[in-house]
Amino acid sequence: MEPILQILADLNIPYELQEHKAIFSEEDSKDVVITLEGTDVKNLFVKDKNNKYGLVSLDLHKRADLKKIAAAFGYGRLSFCNPDELMKYLNITPGSVTPLCIMFDTQRSVKVLFDENFEGKKVIIHPLRNTASVSIAFDDLKRFVDHYGHTYQLANVYKDFN
Repeated sequence: MEPILQILADLNIPYELQEHKAIFSEEDSKDVVITLEGTDVKNLFVKDKNNKYGLVSLDLHKRADLKKIAAAFGYGRLSFCNPDELMKYLNITPGSVTPLCIMFDTQRSVKVLFDENFEGKKVIIHPLRNTASVSIAFDDLKRFVDHYGHTYQLANVYKDFN
């Protein structure tokens, strides 16, 4: 069993696993049929000009509002992190970012923000690799984040199209 799946099992976090071709972007996901129950999640690793970092998980099919995300974090204007920062803080490569990689941020340098619409649902995330997806209850994902000593926020992170 893969180490991350063993960790989920050790934490009594039930999951369903589906193998698939590599998904690097939302565009790639259009060619993959995920049969798991839950909301497909995309993850953004962002920072502000003061190098304050944030990991944001939101619905794959919606548009993120970076201004709302920055306000929720209490950060200035946001930009996306580069691959070196991803590896340094989350031990992950582009395309495989997942809220599970928060386990590698032992210095707690990264704030975590979840879409408030995940409450009471299951979410579909990568298990530290983009060639598979797992479905887990959002409450269990929050418990995972807690287990690794991180706090998280819930917020509306989407662009309004009015």
